[in-house]
Amino acid sequence: MSMKIGLMLPKLEKVPSAKENKDTTSWLAEYWNLGPEVGSDRPGSNKEYWTEMAKVWNTEEDKARRQLCANCEYFSDTPRVLKSLEAVPYNEMDATGGGRGFCSRFDFICHNLRTCQAWESNDPMCDEEGED
Repeated sequence: MSMKIGLMLPKLEKVPSAKENKDTTSWLAEYWNLGPEVGSDRPGSNKEYWTEMAKVWNTEEDKARRQLCANCEYFSDTPRVLKSLEAVPYNEMDATGGGRGFCSRFDFICHNLRTCQAWESNDPMCDEEGED
């Protein structure tokens, strides 16, 4: 009897088309504060966006800046997922996003340096607010 050992990784069932991805991105930007429009890992960049997200999450700006898609429960950028996403042409969001990944909550291509109101920690060592 053969037994597989390891983590069960989420399987990307369907890669969104470029149009589906663009539509979802626009909807998320409007209703879930997807952003910032121009991703950056520089402290102090996109101040207006991060100040607003800190209010949304009821936290301080420096903590809000650490809540990125890259460390969200719904974000996956495994080699298998990235290979699947190659089927979707790059667009303007890819240029400053810090790398692609797939958001399983909203079924769209998101980016390491962005976030939205739906962010949830994927760190089992953190409490619900994403703090140690």
